[in-house]
Amino acid sequence: MGGVEDGSRIAVLGAGAMGTALAVHCARNGADSVLLATDKDEAVVDVWRRGLPHPSLRMPFHHYVRCRPAIEWAAALPGAALVFVAVSSGGLRRVLAQAARIEAPGAIWVLATKGWEQDTLQTPSQVATDVLGNAPLVSLAGPALAAEILAGSPTGILCASRDQHARRRAAAALASPAVAAFTTSDVAGAETAAAFKNVVAVAVGLAEGLSDRFGESALVASFANARAAVFARGMLDMAALVESQGGRPATVLGLAGAGDLYVTCQHGRNGRFGRLLGSGATVEGAVRSIGSTVEGVASTAAALRLAARAQLDLPTARAVDLALTEDLTGEQVSEQLWDLFLTVVSGSRTSTDPQRG
Repeated sequence: MGGVEDGSRIAVLGAGAMGTALAVHCARNGADSVLLATDKDEAVVDVWRRGLPHPSLRMPFHHYVRCRPAIEWAAALPGAALVFVAVSSGGLRRVLAQAARIEAPGAIWVLATKGWEQDTLQTPSQVATDVLGNAPLVSLAGPALAAEILAGSPTGILCASRDQHARRRAAAALASPAVAAFTTSDVAGAETAAAFKNVVAVAVGLAEGLSDRFGESALVASFANARAAVFARGMLDMAALVESQGGRPATVLGLAGAGDLYVTCQHGRNGRFGRLLGSGATVEGAVRSIGSTVEGVASTAAALRLAARAQLDLPTARAVDLALTEDLTGEQVSEQLWDLFLTVVSGSRTSTDPQRG
């Protein structure tokens, strides 16, 4: 069954959907779980105090965890056995630097952040090593929607770390009758797959959004054939990128790759963003409609920079990049979008997909 020793303190940095779900899950597992809001989500503290549902998850959480603002971190971090970090990739370094000022001796840091830091192209564990030094680190991967974790739905999570004790300890804290927690030493593979899956999800969404453009001429409204072809090409690109970063291609076939990509295409923000873009929305309009961070936008540029370093060609990333940077709302939109699809499936460049420097 797993779980944690009753009364073991677990701190979770970030009171968004994932941070809250992890905090509640650990509390149900028997931990003394405290949810620490950052300056970006301190409004959640007021919601908790008033006993209202979480603003993103629409579910109650006040009777499971304590929720504290940033000024009270110093009272919660010391003595924590594990510190989960659930913030965006863009805010990870800042949040870790703030937490590092408070001593948490012996704590294992568990990173739920996915995606590359844009300036450095570092993965979450590389950023954490910069900030925390030799502290034991674990990176989470796999298809784990926050709302389903909170609801107690069956979920598989991968705990990746080079430190065997750390990854086993994190897996034990997460394991429950509803959550199966697995371990791996392939940190590079897990983190690269977790980041690139957002790019592929946008590409798959684009293919589905195409069906709205063709209207009655589309015999199958959802373009299932096209989505499947893009998904398959995306898996090949993911495997190539993982291997170039020192990861194991086999990791792509598991929870961190195929599993996470599937759920992101079906239910994630990046899949929805791609569908909106493919059906005619502008980039700005699609982002506004989603209402929260769309990691696939920044991850596309990062993936292409990493690919250039490794002399790789990633057709799915090129296609998404074209959709993000070119006007796909004009009269020639059908031809342009069809070319996007052919670019991905064939892996070759088309007349609307020039070589980018």
